[in-house]
Order: sequence, then structure tokens, then C-alpha cells
Amino acid sequence: MVTLSTYWRPELSRSKGKRHRYIGFRIVGIKEELEKGAVIRAIRDKAREVLGKEARNAGVKLVRFNGKEGAVHCFHLYKEKVIEILRGIDRIGNLDVKIETIGTSGTIKSLNKKFFKGRLGKEFAIY
Repeated sequence: MVTLSTYWRPELSRSKGKRHRYIGFRIVGIKEELEKGAVIRAIRDKAREVLGKEARNAGVKLVRFNGKEGAVHCFHLYKEKVIEILRGIDRIGNLDVKIETIGTSGTIKSLNKKFFKGRLGKEFAIY
């Protein structure tokens, strides 16, 4: 006899899992391109300021960056907070900047396709 537990395993259910979100952004107000290290530090510092100890659980990290545009990863529960973090960054290194969020998607591929028209390809990945 086959039981329900043979086919359905709650530990594999997606309903309670952390879903990924990718937020596209553009840095405006500057002419030169920024270094990815400076952008990573600015995002990390602002995330710690806004989220405190929860910053680690939010999964905030820069995944693509081409000098002026990029994509940030987070988990779906923190999407609105991460957008707030990005818009709250007003200084990167010693430059005054403004960050505009462009859009949100569940995959990097669709974010790149919809909002960047392919400009954030794999060559701009951060490992």
C-alpha cells in the first residue's frame, strides 16, 4: 500500500522556503564609473544600519555591477526593506550619489532582460 508520505515531503515544500528576489538599480548624479568594492561596502553598511542583526538573514548582496547599474539579491521577505536601503544610500566612497531602483524580479535573467535590455550580462557577475 502506498501512503501519502511516500509522495509528499513537507521538508521539500516551497511554501515555507526563502524565495529569491533581484532588485535592479541605477546610480545617478555622477559621470565616472564606480568601483564594485565601494558599492559593496556602501550597501553592506547601509543594510547593517537599517536592519541591524537581521541584515545577515536578508541575504543582501551585490550580484551584478557594470559601473553605473547593478543588481542586488535579497530574500522575498526583505524586498521592501532592501529597496529602502538602496534608495537611502547617498554617499559611495567620497562621492555624493543617488540610487534609483529600476525593478524587481525572481531571476537575474528576467531582471536583465526586462529592465536592462541585456546590459548586465554574465561578464558583470560578482563572485
